[in-house]
Amino acid sequence: MKHTASYKFLKKSSGQAVLLVILGMAVVLTIVLSVVSRSVTDVSISEVEENSSKAFSAAEAGIERLLIGETNISGEQLGNDAFIESAQSYTLDEGGNFFSFSDNYNNGDTATVWFVSHTDDGLRLTCTNKICFNGSSFTVFWNGNNTAVEVVVYYDTLGLSGAIASTPNFSGIRVKRFAFDPISSRRAVNGFTAASGGQNGYSFSSGSINISDLTRPLFAVIRVLYGYSSGLGVNVQGGVLPSQGKLLVSRGYSGGTVRQVEVADYYRTPLSVFEAGLVSSGDLSKQ
Repeated sequence: MKHTASYKFLKKSSGQAVLLVILGMAVVLTIVLSVVSRSVTDVSISEVEENSSKAFSAAEAGIERLLIGETNISGEQLGNDAFIESAQSYTLDEGGNFFSFSDNYNNGDTATVWFVSHTDDGLRLTCTNKICFNGSSFTVFWNGNNTAVEVVVYYDTLGLSGAIASTPNFSGIRVKRFAFDPISSRRAVNGFTAASGGQNGYSFSSGSINISDLTRPLFAVIRVLYGYSSGLGVNVQGGVLPSQGKLLVSRGYSGGTVRQVEVADYYRTPLSVFEAGLVSSGDLSKQ
């Protein structure tokens, strides 16, 4: 009887040991699979991040090439196993009567709307076989509860024989200023014109700015004052706007990852010092 009882005990203990071994192996296998899965995931994430970085760098390289004058790049391999899939330059909003600047503008920041076209290389002003605005007025829109704007219009008294001529003559360029403020107490001090109600999603507008008396309007510089504006808009009456610059679009590719970069390259404008009544490239002396 004692022998039989001992045998049954050993058999029961053996079964428990096998069960414990199986459970232990299951736990170890679960841990191993978790570690392997984590390692595979980490490797995959690292690879995606590396490819993403390469693709983004390739897209930026395409933008840089466009900025120095190239116009159409396609399928070009770089040295880091990445490709410029495509990089192209497009005209920025040519032929419309409304142009929106999507950037954010703080106090003192400026945006420029052009009334005349540029040559294809962007180096000269022209109206020959190009769009030029010949209307009589335009309206500026902006945001911000307390924000005012100044609008400085550059125009050319020499007309066709001035800045837009094949041999440019800039001696006839003049400026005319407008300023608009929505705050009545401030207008009593600064002498600005009252701002009008906004539309098209903007808080305020300048109302119609008449430029029919200006021989050849070239461009207008819009300066934000007293505050902040999340974007600016310009609407012209009696005509359409020329291109305001170039939209640069570049796509980079690496290891199945594609990244795209877009840059609005607006046409450059003179420094604000040229809006002054007296400008000299050298020293000034009193006679």
